[in-house]
Amino acid sequence: MNEWGIAADIRKIISDDNGNLSSKRVLAIVWGLGVFCVWAAVSVKKGEMAPLAWEHVGIILSLASVVAAGKWGEKPAGTP
Repeated sequence: MNEWGIAADIRKIISDDNGNLSSKRVLAIVWGLGVFCVWAAVSVKKGEMAPLAWEHVGIILSLASVVAAGKWGEKPAGTP
């Protein structure tokens, strides 16, 4: 499959070292972008910076840490 530009970059970000789609990374990115988009929309609608609940920040940080910790657990292809 030939990809170009941003599509290839996104594929690298959401794939593990073997090139397989990583559900952990996709979940973290979707949650992060979803929270940001809702927060930005509410901020624009109110005309000022909307508060961000610590519960949402905690979910984002825990997903990011799971992705970061999982990176060490991924083994390159061909290793037992």
